[in-house]
Amino acid sequence: NASRSITDRVLPAVLQLKAVALAAQRFGELNGFWRDTGFEQSSAVHVGVAISLRGGGLVAPAIHALAPMTLATLFVVGFIAVAGRAQAADALVKGAADYKPFAVERIGMALAGAKELQAAVKADDVKAAQAAWIKSRKGWEAAEPITGEFFAKLDEAIDAWPDAKQGYHAIEAALFSGKLAEIKEPTDKLVADLAEFDKQLKAPGFKFAPQGLLNGATKLAYEIGENKSKGGESPYAGTSLSDMFENNEGIEAVYKLVFHEPLKVRDAKLAARIIDKIEDVEKLVQVKDLKSVDQPALKKAGEELAVLLQMSAAKLKLKKPAVGE
Repeated sequence: NASRSITDRVLPAVLQLKAVALAAQRFGELNGFWRDTGFEQSSAVHVGVAISLRGGGLVAPAIHALAPMTLATLFVVGFIAVAGRAQAADALVKGAADYKPFAVERIGMALAGAKELQAAVKADDVKAAQAAWIKSRKGWEAAEPITGEFFAKLDEAIDAWPDAKQGYHAIEAALFSGKLAEIKEPTDKLVADLAEFDKQLKAPGFKFAPQGLLNGATKLAYEIGENKSKGGESPYAGTSLSDMFENNEGIEAVYKLVFHEPLKVRDAKLAARIIDKIEDVEKLVQVKDLKSVDQPALKKAGEELAVLLQMSAAKLKLKKPAVGE
């Protein structure tokens, strides 16, 4: 390296990679694949590298047929492989950071509405209490891609359904029957739980993992198609249609802020199909009432959106999200 410019110098990691490849080539019984029938030795040596990113996350590019490469070639090939994967991962990490203000805003709306509900219950104002519950729900539903995936215990306390013993749906029936005396304690608990959610979300050290965001968006899309399209999540309040609209807006925010641009680089057609399908779901829930919803079409659109989001995982070097669990 003494006679090389800085950009042309060989990194120590290149020497390590070369040494591993030569060792694996020399001791071939250690180099191969484990298949159904047992170990199969390979003549080619493919070396994987695990790299921790400064912004958070891990990438693991593989450099194929490494052993015969010269150090100079290995440096160029290795740099391209590592830089390409790192750049893709960094784009997702940045997107996840860009999404956080949206989540903070919507959970803030949910908390503000819950506090207004609490005040209205104390004032024995039924109409104001009902309006505040609806306001709080709008904020919560738009944040649902992250609620169960990142805050499972609080999600269960705040939005258990259909067998709700606490949270929004434990309050709903009595509230929209005008029985405010029955919901004081559950409302106080809802405010406390949302305040804790808001606190944890706003913590400077809290970061969204791209994998978790893709998981949450995919599961919610599937839930819209498989369950919510049938109607009835909020039957007493009559906001089931609004719930699905806000859910879809939350999915759209996650996708556009985190995944769309990186995916467009790798598969522009798939990226465009996801946008189109989000718009399809939006159109299907923008009707005057729940009776006007084309339920079979909404079920199909929600499930197809989930499948498309699953398909994006491989392109984004993420794991395929599971649904229906």
